[in-house]
Amino acid sequence: MIRCDLRILLGIAAMLMPAAASAQAGITYDAARVAALTTDPSTQAADLSLTAAEDNAAALDNLYRPTVTTAASIISYQKTLSVDLSGAKADIAQQTGQFLAGLPDQFPPEFSALVAAVAGRIENALPGLLAPLPDQLDYTARDVIVRPALSAVMPLYTGGALEAVSDAARGGVTIAQGRKQITAATQEVSLVQRYFGLQLARNLLASAKERLAASERHLSSAQKMEGAGILPHAAVLDVTVLRDAAQRSRDRAAREEALAVLSLERMLGRSVDAVATPLFVNASPLPPLAQFQNAAEANGTGQMRLAKGQQEVAQAGERLARAAQRPRAFAFGAYSVDPATNLPTEPDWIVGATVSYTLFSPVGRGRLVDAARTRSAAAAADERAAANRVAGEIERAHAMAESARTSFLSMASSVAAARENLRLQATAFREGVGTVDRLMAAQAALATAESERAAAAYEYDVSLAALLAASGTPEEMSEYVRREDRVTVDGR
Repeated sequence: MIRCDLRILLGIAAMLMPAAASAQAGITYDAARVAALTTDPSTQAADLSLTAAEDNAAALDNLYRPTVTTAASIISYQKTLSVDLSGAKADIAQQTGQFLAGLPDQFPPEFSALVAAVAGRIENALPGLLAPLPDQLDYTARDVIVRPALSAVMPLYTGGALEAVSDAARGGVTIAQGRKQITAATQEVSLVQRYFGLQLARNLLASAKERLAASERHLSSAQKMEGAGILPHAAVLDVTVLRDAAQRSRDRAAREEALAVLSLERMLGRSVDAVATPLFVNASPLPPLAQFQNAAEANGTGQMRLAKGQQEVAQAGERLARAAQRPRAFAFGAYSVDPATNLPTEPDWIVGATVSYTLFSPVGRGRLVDAARTRSAAAAADERAAANRVAGEIERAHAMAESARTSFLSMASSVAAARENLRLQATAFREGVGTVDRLMAAQAALATAESERAAAAYEYDVSLAALLAASGTPEEMSEYVRREDRVTVDGR
């Protein structure tokens, strides 16, 4: 439900972005982040994978409940019976004769003769009465019946196998959560690289255009001075070379800017005319390194969560391997809904329990346990390695961000000095007291200072994003963008 509400909010924000972008003459970093979250297929894939893992774990959470099955069978059958009646006929004749022979003695003497006569006639007629009965009776039954039935099976003891399956499914949820966190962190860093990479490209393009315009002015001045006989033609050629180099730099910067635009547009799924959030650094030092390391432990980074999930699955696999060495017990039952359809030897209902134990198996169960234990130990080692890797990433990103921050702040005076030196050299050149070499050196020094300052701001932004991602809080990048101590490359 939470993820669904978040997608709705992101969708609404994405629809409102064009108006916001127009109002600010460019898309802000926050608006770009919303667009990336809405359109990025890797984020959608991570969300769907997590949902699938959660559904799978929920499906396997009650494996000890009984499985009740209803079934209906349509049966067409034929049954043939053959019964030998010759023995039964002989027994009847013998027993009847014995009964008739003793019958007169059971009556008074005056009736004995009469009873004996009657008994004699019956005895004489008995073979004729039994003669119609065949010596063998053949019977054939054929029918089509529908037999509904209910059956139930419930595990009583599986040696821990069912618990291991459930735990493995929950470990899959942890793995999916870790992958989602890794995706979110990777996307945040990628967005910072593309968004502020475009700002860097446009800063370098603006600087290149400015140098080209200045070179055009210097060339125009040099040509006028040559016409007045103040400057030799060789010096004009040097200025022409300077102007051509500035033209190539401007063309190269324009191509880089176009590629940066395409890269950001591909990530956001929309056209980008301008970006409103400039390259920046925060004047205040970053929080201590320990604060980011503690945040990583408290929040759980994607790498650590992924390693933890893999260890949970490996431990569940070890318990499942051990379960194969233990007995299993199941309760079962069945009920015939329509007993009239049962065959004579079939019960109307049945209940019972089964205990089984595998005595011999072609699979080496002991070796399987050893292999599962080794995988569990390997997963534990991977988890420790992930913790060390995250700590190293935090240390490296923190150092790079702080280095870039201090470099950027210290370069302000260098850019101002290079700009003033270029102004003085240009003035001297126009007045005929300066040289082309000094002018070219001053222009190159200003270009280098401006480029390095912009590159330092970009390095700070990317390193800060990597630091926050490594500590499990990539969403805090927006807070640093909006902080009051923000210092920008263009002064905004």
